[in-house]
Amino acid sequence: MNGMAQKGKKIDAPVLPPEVRRRRVRASAAVLMAQEGAAQVRNDVTSALCCAHEKRQALPSVKAIRNQLKTAPAGIAVGRAKQVQYAIDDAFAMFRSYRSNFFAWAKDPASRPGKPRPPRFYRRGQRARLCFDYQDFRVVDNRLNLPASMGLGPLTLVERGGEPLLNLGDRLVEVRVEPCRSRQWVHLDLVIRRSEPARKTASSGNLLVDLGVENLAACLDDKNLVAFLISGGVAKAILQRAAKWHAQLKSEAALGARHGKARAAALAARGARQMEDLMKKAALLLVTYCVANGIARMAVGRNKEWKQGVNLGKKQNQLFSFIPHGKLTLALRSKCARAGIEFVETEESFTSKTDHLAREEMGPKPEGYHWLGSRSSRGCFRSSMGFVLQADVNGCIGVGRKVGGEKWLGDLIGRLGSSPGTRLVPRKLHVNGRHVPAPSPGVRMPHPRGLSSRAWISTKVALAKAGLIPGLQRVASATHKPQVFPKAA
Repeated sequence: MNGMAQKGKKIDAPVLPPEVRRRRVRASAAVLMAQEGAAQVRNDVTSALCCAHEKRQALPSVKAIRNQLKTAPAGIAVGRAKQVQYAIDDAFAMFRSYRSNFFAWAKDPASRPGKPRPPRFYRRGQRARLCFDYQDFRVVDNRLNLPASMGLGPLTLVERGGEPLLNLGDRLVEVRVEPCRSRQWVHLDLVIRRSEPARKTASSGNLLVDLGVENLAACLDDKNLVAFLISGGVAKAILQRAAKWHAQLKSEAALGARHGKARAAALAARGARQMEDLMKKAALLLVTYCVANGIARMAVGRNKEWKQGVNLGKKQNQLFSFIPHGKLTLALRSKCARAGIEFVETEESFTSKTDHLAREEMGPKPEGYHWLGSRSSRGCFRSSMGFVLQADVNGCIGVGRKVGGEKWLGDLIGRLGSSPGTRLVPRKLHVNGRHVPAPSPGVRMPHPRGLSSRAWISTKVALAKAGLIPGLQRVASATHKPQVFPKAA
């Protein structure tokens, strides 16, 4: 047909793969009991299948197992017949996969690295997942209502920033209640069937990133002429706290205390996890900004072995050397690849010293050379053209100059106009919060600990509070609608 549909036949729209979004909610006693019952159901099914497999008998049918577990204590503990059926189906699927691998290994042992093992049994107290299809729950006004016997109540379906999770035409087809490591929480995997793919806008422009200590990342958007800084205060606090723990253990060891290496290793591992989490959050913040503003490329300045011969003073040397900028760059690279953003890493020598607004040449200079620009005060760079820029923003211009060349620099200077210093005033961003909500009448303010630098804040909320992306459309709170009864005739 040469790509043309026959006359009178309807062209089916492309079927999009389902999208899975995970949310963590408080667990109820009914959910914990049902998950433990589902684990016991899967143990009973696996036991029956393993017994038949070892005796070389035909496996029992799914129907026979369902009839057998209708009145079993494990099936009664789950509470709903459909969830028992889902647990049985999961156990059968796992065992059939084991059987296929086992027979392939028996036919040719070299086809597998070793003899396949049967599925493991759940220990006492362990939990398995529960599945609910579209017949078991209702979605009204972007609120998920699971069966009342689960005791979870209505759950609001919103993104982390507050915007609705389901758009017009989207369908929630399945909800999986996965066990969490803590018994206080459970994971909800929401399987969503989107009505149409997200429309991608044409991307252009660059986000130029200069890494540092006081400012973990200084960024310049050459498309919208916007500059912002990601504070490095949290990274410094993590390092200082780890040094304090180490010094305390060392002093206690000098007095005769024996904590052992396990205590020191646990404290070091905790600091490393906190630092890695911070780097991933900072990377997510930058990538989210690029996606929201249609940025096509991200350029990061980073030199090879730049921490070996640094001379910033004893304190700054320690901070600069121990902040893992490599992990931040690695996280940026992976998240940019996932979001379809081009990632460029370039060397950034002489980017902060050079007076880019005066088109001073970058590179090493002869002895006695007098740079055109100067640091008038801490964090400020005074250009010979009479403008004052933030020093890290001037470094971002240098990164863009190395990537785009002199043509890019001339275009940027022409767009900045006669007042580049006022156009490029950076805004400060805090990855982990440090924001004070606006007081509302009749609403109790949160505890001061919730406003600390370690308080979690959504990425989009942080960007919206700084004015870097438009305000978020939030889901209104649920309101009580009184029931109206018809008047008697």
